[in-house]
Amino acid sequence: MLHVLSSQETHACHGLAGRCRDLGADPDAWRVQLLDGLRSLVGARVVIMAELVNLGSDADGPMRSLATHRVGWADPESEERWTEYAQSVPVQRTPEFPYINRFAGEQLTLSRDEIWGRESWYRSKTFNDIHRACGIDDYVMSVRSTEINGRSLSIWVHREVGEKGFGDTERAQISVVHDVISQELGGFLAPADEPPLRTLTTRQRQVLSRLLKGDAEKQIAFEFDLGRATVHDHVMALYRHFGVSSRGELLSHFIGRARPDLNDANE
Repeated sequence: MLHVLSSQETHACHGLAGRCRDLGADPDAWRVQLLDGLRSLVGARVVIMAELVNLGSDADGPMRSLATHRVGWADPESEERWTEYAQSVPVQRTPEFPYINRFAGEQLTLSRDEIWGRESWYRSKTFNDIHRACGIDDYVMSVRSTEINGRSLSIWVHREVGEKGFGDTERAQISVVHDVISQELGGFLAPADEPPLRTLTTRQRQVLSRLLKGDAEKQIAFEFDLGRATVHDHVMALYRHFGVSSRGELLSHFIGRARPDLNDANE
């Protein structure tokens, strides 16, 4: 039976989900917010999230990852070592695979000890050669189906070597946050295959910001002291970026989502 959280603990979980929702139009920003927030919420060292297609026994094709985000590494060397490990070991050879392969429901949350057994874990090459070297030990694996057909979210939350393992409260908190996030993917929260905002130029971000406020191209040209043809070129570039052919289709990407912060522009 899942541990029952206090009202304060539950509020903290939904608060984190709300902060992700505030960034939901940006597929990179809300994920970083989620992973950093989970680190703080449950006292984790590293959090990893992957958006997966065709996960589980009922899949129509091979499993693949659309995106993987990792935060919290103690140093670049640890992250690089972990990335090399993750890329070199087929998922079918991991102890987690039998659980993942059987996944056909809506949710799965397992502790490291449920997967490995405590003694087996500390005798394993996986811990001694990889995890220990990367500075991480105890972990919780959480998998959820989403509202997008055939797509799932997996979250791995790791404690630092030498730290006490995760308890019932932390496991329940991970579950609650993951439940909310998975239900809102594709709605409030942009999926990984939605065009990112980070690749837009400074001017494109500025023009998009004004379009989302309802400004016409003529108004945008006046505000930035640009020719109307130049503004129109930026609008057409935004259409191509988001794969749309009209302003209405462009704005539909952001319906129901908090307006993205486009002020921190980059070129």
